[in-house]
Amino acid sequence: MAHYLLAASPIPGHVLPLLRIGVDLRDRGHEVRFLTGEDFQSLVQDAGLHGAVLPPETGVRRPSRGFSIFSKAPDLIRRWHRGRTEMRSLFVAPLAAQYRALQTVLGECERVDAVLVDVAFTGALPLLLGDGPRPPVLVCGVSPLTVSSLDTPPFGPGWAPQPRVNYSTMTWVVHHVLFGSIQRRLNRALRGVHSRRSPVFLTDWPRLADRLLQLTVPGFEYPRRDLPANVVFTGPIFAGHVVREHLPAWWPDLLATRRVVHVTQGTWDNTDLDLLVGATLRALAHRDDVLVVVTTGGAPRDTLGDPPPANVRVTDLLPYSALLPHVDAMVTNGGYGGVQNALSLGVPLVVAGDTADKPEVAARVAWTGAGIDLRTGHPSPEAIAAAVDRVLTEPRYRAAAQRLRDEVAAATALDTIADVLAELDGHGTHENRWLQGG
Repeated sequence: MAHYLLAASPIPGHVLPLLRIGVDLRDRGHEVRFLTGEDFQSLVQDAGLHGAVLPPETGVRRPSRGFSIFSKAPDLIRRWHRGRTEMRSLFVAPLAAQYRALQTVLGECERVDAVLVDVAFTGALPLLLGDGPRPPVLVCGVSPLTVSSLDTPPFGPGWAPQPRVNYSTMTWVVHHVLFGSIQRRLNRALRGVHSRRSPVFLTDWPRLADRLLQLTVPGFEYPRRDLPANVVFTGPIFAGHVVREHLPAWWPDLLATRRVVHVTQGTWDNTDLDLLVGATLRALAHRDDVLVVVTTGGAPRDTLGDPPPANVRVTDLLPYSALLPHVDAMVTNGGYGGVQNALSLGVPLVVAGDTADKPEVAARVAWTGAGIDLRTGHPSPEAIAAAVDRVLTEPRYRAAAQRLRDEVAAATALDTIADVLAELDGHGTHENRWLQGG
């Protein structure tokens, strides 16, 4: 029996995949402790794992849509400003508190065979930069691959790579000029916990891990000649199956409809549902050839109107394992997990997102041919209607989505992760008293 510590930033799309990994490791007979925010402790307990709580200062603010001096700026400037703000709040600000919480839990354990963290949990970075013994550290890629490459544009704007272009100069400018202040903030945060400076840019930090478990298939990622040797494509991680009694009363309507379009803004960037859900309802309302299924992710429905149009069904949450087999097209703001759920069933997509990693997810959808990237977080109803009609009527989108479906079906994510952990067994220290002195 091995002993594993999993640590996840308190964001649903980061917690849930790692929780699924933790449950699988527990079912294989291992001891698992799970460190995350207070709001997710009930999920940890329900999963039967040993919970540990991150302090409140590790919390991450949801995307803000308030007015700023950049609100009317050109799209590229707005994305630069938003990216800088999100890097500070998601990756840099929580680092010190994450690291201290990690230290505390490791110090309480007699033995830890490996630490698994999500890609935003930079509190593991001081462990990787330290000189003392440590357990192996594995980063779980719950977003598109962030590490830079001479074959891909810098991570963030959602630019797909062009053939025969070397992006090394562009990447240097982005890292050292446009986001140089972010790297300086990162190094100040590391100094604050008595760590060395990072030898790589912030988004490249997973390069330093013993393994980067990228939770997707190679077909949903840009090819790189210089892919780091520590990257392992595992395939996506999905939640378990739903029990039938959790389905809404209108479920038979979905089964009796010829075409179903699902629209969602996920569980994170959903404070203003009018941006995408509302716009989609205006695009597709009253069309008798389509049933529109809305999941709000628990967000207030006041912007959607009451009652909804006759061809619309609304609920807070629906397990994708139940819903997506009946869906013909999905409109989404680009959550990594939701998009891969759709692709795992061959569902083509229309993607409109502009926060966090969503432009990168959208760009990959378009690059694979499995859907349309609207390249904005607030598309017009006309643009949505045209895109939905294209993915419903042009066979190439579904064909591309089905190619990815077949690749996902061949992946064995949880087995692959277990094999990687077994391979690393004995490569680190099981004794963690070294951490108690800070």
